[in-house]
Amino acid sequence: MGGRRKEEEKFKAEVKKIKNIWKSLTEGWFGYIFYAILGIVLALILNQTLAFALSTDLPIVAVVTSSMQHDDQNIIEINHYKWLEEKFGYNRSYIDSWPFSNGFSIGDLPIVQGSDEYEVGDIIVYSIPQQSVPIIHRIVRKNPDGSFMTKGDRNPDMLSFEYSVKKEQIHGKVIFIIPKLGYFRVAISRIFGV
Repeated sequence: MGGRRKEEEKFKAEVKKIKNIWKSLTEGWFGYIFYAILGIVLALILNQTLAFALSTDLPIVAVVTSSMQHDDQNIIEINHYKWLEEKFGYNRSYIDSWPFSNGFSIGDLPIVQGSDEYEVGDIIVYSIPQQSVPIIHRIVRKNPDGSFMTKGDRNPDMLSFEYSVKKEQIHGKVIFIIPKLGYFRVAISRIFGV
């Protein structure tokens, strides 16, 4: 019985030692640095895990512009519904059947999944050579050569680079949106211009 008691005491001493080490790491100014580094490491691990699971190099993005925002119905009526009807003959019920038909807002955090196929109405994340920040816009048409036309729902017209987005430029399509969790990224973008 004495051997068991010694083992318990030894175990308690080890636990106490670990608690003391943890306490020394997490208190005071060193604790702030420790938690910041721990947070960054955990974020990187989560990002890499999601990248692998979702088959994309960019599984999480933050919305930093209002190009997909549906906050002003008059603007959406003209720049989205009317524009799509005039350019491509799409009716309102077809447009409303698209994924995330109500768009999303600055600060939202879309989750992106890589895909072999993209359809009209999908919201995709893609990169262009002239810009360091990826673009999040909706596919509005498939081109005969296999490329895609895209447009921000709120934008009055397509931008020059949106007429031919190639599959190689696409990181994936939006499959889920976490509201407002991307405000930290928005703040960084506004402060540093990235």
